Amino acid sequence: MIDQFIKQFGAGVEQAAATLGKLPAEEIQLQLQQVAKNTLTKMDLVTREEFEVQAAMLAKYRERLAQLEARLAELEAQQK
Repeated sequence: MIDQFIKQFGAGVEQAAATLGKLPAEEIQLQLQQVAKNTLTKMDLVTREEFEVQAAMLAKYRERLAQLEARLAELEAQQK
């Protein structure tokens, strides 16, 4: 994944290279930030917040599954 980012970022920098030499340092930084942002967007990554929400949901579902498995085992034991 990091290799993919580096390749895509490098390609974006090459595209912007023609204009970088003519721009002030602040504009160059903004251009590079935009290239990095576009590259990361193309990689379809999730934000930390989205990840944490999904992790919390997964933990909740695992807990619920454990409860249901225990209840099922209880009901099966009653039928024997």
